[in-house]
Amino acid sequence: MKPAAIFFLMALALPATAQAASFDCAKASSPREKTICTTPELSKADEEIAAGYEAAMSKLSPEGAARFRDGQRSWLGFLGKACPAGSADCLASFMMDRVEFLSGAVAQEGGNVFFAWDGWHFIAPAREGEEELPGANDMRYRQQLHYAIDAPDSDGERAFNAQVAKEEKNLWNGFDGERRMWASFTLNMATPRLVSLDMMEWQYPLGAAHGFGASVHVNFRLDEGRPLRADDIFASKGWEAALGEAILKELHASAGKDGAIYFDGYEETVAETVANPEHWVLTGESLGVNFSVYSIGPYAIGERTPAVPWTALSSFTAKDAPLGR
Repeated sequence: MKPAAIFFLMALALPATAQAASFDCAKASSPREKTICTTPELSKADEEIAAGYEAAMSKLSPEGAARFRDGQRSWLGFLGKACPAGSADCLASFMMDRVEFLSGAVAQEGGNVFFAWDGWHFIAPAREGEEELPGANDMRYRQQLHYAIDAPDSDGERAFNAQVAKEEKNLWNGFDGERRMWASFTLNMATPRLVSLDMMEWQYPLGAAHGFGASVHVNFRLDEGRPLRADDIFASKGWEAALGEAILKELHASAGKDGAIYFDGYEETVAETVANPEHWVLTGESLGVNFSVYSIGPYAIGERTPAVPWTALSSFTAKDAPLGR
């Protein structure tokens, strides 16, 4: 069997100057190490975690690397408390999730490095006994998420980081005994002048019929240190009607494909929503408009984000729009 990379991760507990090391599984001593070494899926995941961590760290500034390292250390500390017996069943979900998190934690785009880091907090172990509600006896823990431009060197980049930090209160994963939370970041696009970032927040309170939540959209002018305005993108009159018509067309098309049913009068909500940049999802190819759960239809249809290609809006867009096209 290949040496597992768990000791690479353990090296995080050493001073920052220490070098990562691999270890022959024949020398594994703790329950967790032995489980990883004897479970092929976990051994592979452990190696992927080590590789993902090293790749992410190589792209970060010293300050960003310190934050990222602290997050990884907190995850390792949490793992020891959450899975003290080192069982494969306990380790598996946390390790697989860690592979995914590390693989997408750092992005280089638009001349900046964007990165997510986290802090793990163990609250209480799973409890035995009869459940009053499904899931009530589950392990309680919290993975707090953070996101920023690494090593910001302009007022606009620092203002973007401050704007994101304002939204972080509900950006966590886990279960606190009252609600289960899921959260994530999606960098839609970034140019030297503009960033479009989505932050998804979703929660499922114990006893609720279903979960609920929404996406927070941060569309931010880095060059001017402020949220995006509609007139940053559109210079010609009539763009609201054109965009609204195009979005309605996309919604009609999706209803035909999946049978979605919209509320009576939802066209008014569409007209109001498309005019507000706080609901926009910008990419290099299109302008999407996000409609949260219940905004235009019943819960069953979920969120909707129809998108219109920039080419269809070219007659309305400003020549100096900060889209990087």
